Amino acid sequence: MINLRKYDYTLLFVVCLYIFFGLLMVFSSSFIIADIRWANPYKFFIKQILWVLIGLIAMLITIFIINYKVYQKFTKQIFIFTLFLVVAVLFVGKVHLGAKRWLEIWYITLQPSELAKIAVIISVADFISRKKILLNTYKGLIAPIILITVMIIPIILEPDLGTPLLILLVSIIMLFCAGIKIQSILIGIISALCFVCIEIINKPYRLLRVKNYLTSFANIDYASYQLKQSLNALGSGGLFGKGLGKSTMKLLYLPEAHSDFIFPIIGEELGLVGTLIVISFFLYLFIKGIKMSDRMPDMFSSYLCLGITLLIVFQALINFFVTTGILPTKGLPLPFISSGGTSLIINMIAIGILINLSQYQSVYK
Repeated sequence: MINLRKYDYTLLFVVCLYIFFGLLMVFSSSFIIADIRWANPYKFFIKQILWVLIGLIAMLITIFIINYKVYQKFTKQIFIFTLFLVVAVLFVGKVHLGAKRWLEIWYITLQPSELAKIAVIISVADFISRKKILLNTYKGLIAPIILITVMIIPIILEPDLGTPLLILLVSIIMLFCAGIKIQSILIGIISALCFVCIEIINKPYRLLRVKNYLTSFANIDYASYQLKQSLNALGSGGLFGKGLGKSTMKLLYLPEAHSDFIFPIIGEELGLVGTLIVISFFLYLFIKGIKMSDRMPDMFSSYLCLGITLLIVFQALINFFVTTGILPTKGLPLPFISSGGTSLIINMIAIGILINLSQYQSVYK
């Protein structure tokens, strides 16, 4: 039963404010490159507005119309439908920059791997709510391992290594919080690391990224071009930045300035203060989500809340680490800010589910 009085409207307001900030930054970081390449400075900005409008509709539906128990009721259908889309990409997907990650449906381009994040979280939360007692045994891990593996293998073949690692990380923490044995986690982490090493060795461009990343600790001159420009942008902003719209790195110096590397542009234009405001939003979301998870009325809603919170916050954290050189270069958009359609809509749907769950919090926990 929807109870409008119990919603966390503060969270809704902060998220909407942040999405509006993202629109400003997409315009600021993209209008020059859009004007040079397409003779239309508003190209990415207009597309982002359209995606935001679609995302708002989807978010409002998940906030005020869909009860969270619907996701549990249709967990299998959501998983199978998403898996179908992810597998379909391998056969009829659109190739861009050497990767096949998108489906073209009429005039709309979708990235099913983004939907896979939510589908896996719902499936893991459902499994924990039904079979939590089995997690104390190795036999109880078979089902979640199969669920996660079946979904991430097609994504890895696209190729995309960042999204599967994010899905795996969030799933492991959810299972750990549910009581999985520490030995099982160590086995899972070691297995994942071995697999990642094999994938890196088998892909020369990934191996080069790792080599440049490791060498850059001794000499920054060996860092990748993109990382150098990213650090230049962050460093040149100072405390308060050069001013909104006054970035020089976006003048074709920093690739993907409006997408995966929009965080350095924020640092250049709004300075350390601007980057700390962005980071504080995700810190606020993390604290809010963890507290909500502990106050949910049942196990499914609790772990669904936890999974969504970790998904959004960890993706942002990885983006921060990549753009500052803490992790090797990997394309993962900054939630709610980076230019992009499917990622933005899925994140808005996810936050909509989180806000919907806020009405069920128990004040006595």
